[in-house]
Amino acid sequence: MSSANADRPKAAQRIQSAAKDLFHRQGIRATGVEEVCRVAEATKMSLYRSYPSKDALVAAILEEDAAAYEVWFAEATAGVSDPAGKLHALTEAVARKLGAPEYRGCPLLLAQSEFPDPEHPTHQLVAAHKRRMRDGFARLAEEAGARDPALLGDALALLIDGAWSSLPYLGAERAAAVLRATSGTVLRDALPPR
Repeated sequence: MSSANADRPKAAQRIQSAAKDLFHRQGIRATGVEEVCRVAEATKMSLYRSYPSKDALVAAILEEDAAAYEVWFAEATAGVSDPAGKLHALTEAVARKLGAPEYRGCPLLLAQSEFPDPEHPTHQLVAAHKRRMRDGFARLAEEAGARDPALLGDALALLIDGAWSSLPYLGAERAAAVLRATSGTVLRDALPPR
């Protein structure tokens, strides 16, 4: 076996990587499995051996995205000891992320917008992740002494998801500025003075 073949990612890895990029840039429904296989330099047989359906491939990608968000959330707040500071650090990290080149927004929200039926597995997977995210904000809000932790969790989730969704028409700079201003006001009003 040549070194080049030994270093090449396995077909399943190439398929998932290619699909993730194509789905994010073009949309899930607009991207066929043939295109995924062509970009991944894999066969349809390889795709269906690793993922029994396109929905299974989408689920694997979204679960990976959700897990990456959890890691990112922990990293964004790692250097801050107090819960209120963690909430501020998180909204600032999201504001910075909005400006990343070629960033189209939250991949989970983009996927969910293509599957509006609440019974669809993709819709349910994203909704479960977003509930966990919101619940994490509410836990930090409670630890920070918020008067209404659930409301603050909902408000931050709404602001953050709204910032992702506004990228196409506000642009990254304005979406980030609005997120910083509104989340700062909401946190100041909802939390005890620091």
